[in-house]
Amino acid sequence: MNTNNQFELIQSEFKLTQQQMDKYDTLLYQIKTWVVTIWVALSSWSFQSKTKEILILSIFIVLTFWFLDAYNKNVRQDYKNRRDEIASALKIYFQTDTLPKDFVSPDLPEHKTIETIKHLFRPHVFLLYLTLIIISLLIYSFVF
Repeated sequence: MNTNNQFELIQSEFKLTQQQMDKYDTLLYQIKTWVVTIWVALSSWSFQSKTKEILILSIFIVLTFWFLDAYNKNVRQDYKNRRDEIASALKIYFQTDTLPKDFVSPDLPEHKTIETIKHLFRPHVFLLYLTLIIISLLIYSFVF
């Protein structure tokens, strides 16, 4: 493969990884919006119907969205890591006019589920969900 075709392929992969990151950024925002909306609706319904068991349902909903958020954050991070590898290779290419010997393109990331577990407990992921769970438990314990 000639250098021009290889450069176009790398450039296309760079754009693709950035588009994937943008897609997952949007999904992460939507997940947080939906969990807050559903949690508020269930909490309000619990107050209106004076049924505290609805708060337990809200906790399960929050846990589900927490996992979805962590999974999507994991996938986004995989694409970010690959984008950074491409950027590094392009930087070397522009400095030396050759690509690094170990660089292969395309090489899209594999998403490992075990990494999702690590993302579950990162502060920027769990803080919202843990807060909603604690509020639900406090309401369950002290209001009803």
